[in-house]
Amino acid sequence: MDKEEYIIQSWQANAGNWIRLIESNGIESRKLVTNKAIVDAVSAASSSSVFDIGCGEGWLAKELSDLGISVSGIDIIPELIAKAKEKVKGNFFVASYEDIYSYTFKMRLAKLFDAIVINFALMGKESAENLLASLPQYLLPEGKLFVQTLHPHHRKDLNDYVTGWKQGGWDGLGNEFTMPYEWYFRTMEDWQQLFNRSGFEKIKITETTHPQSGQLLSVIFECNVK
Repeated sequence: MDKEEYIIQSWQANAGNWIRLIESNGIESRKLVTNKAIVDAVSAASSSSVFDIGCGEGWLAKELSDLGISVSGIDIIPELIAKAKEKVKGNFFVASYEDIYSYTFKMRLAKLFDAIVINFALMGKESAENLLASLPQYLLPEGKLFVQTLHPHHRKDLNDYVTGWKQGGWDGLGNEFTMPYEWYFRTMEDWQQLFNRSGFEKIKITETTHPQSGQLLSVIFECNVK
């Protein structure tokens, strides 16, 4: 099993743990900063329709829907999509990132979006690269892409600021999480180059910090279709 497949297997094994963790606000950085940051970024763009890729159990889709935004979402884990459907009215599909860059799935959605949001859901290498390259075809001409991810500069503190596979899936989330996986890290520079190669421009960067320690937590990339 390759690294990308193992990520999916790990998420399948831990879906119930993840749902319980999110619904109990068990991740401090999300509760304090990063959840609000991505909601504010998308809503500030006056988006009326959003495609939530890697939507998980649907917390973000619910927040955006409560703001009057029409949300569709996909996730490869059936248990997470079932929970999202309980929370939100909208079109939610069990689908892989590979499905998104197939023509048949575009026909299944049958619409284009003002915005696409990917919130802490790009963990692989080829899957992320292929996915991002396909996304302009899902956006309206003035559409925007929002990607929030762990701030790359945290790897500088570890003296490991080098693009590549890293250990640490589920780190700090509790002993109930099993099958720790490797995830693909990119430097700030490599993220921006990837967005440019994928058909995006005018990349706006928003950094979030911990309100007490000032530690960098995440970065939100906001990109326009070329």
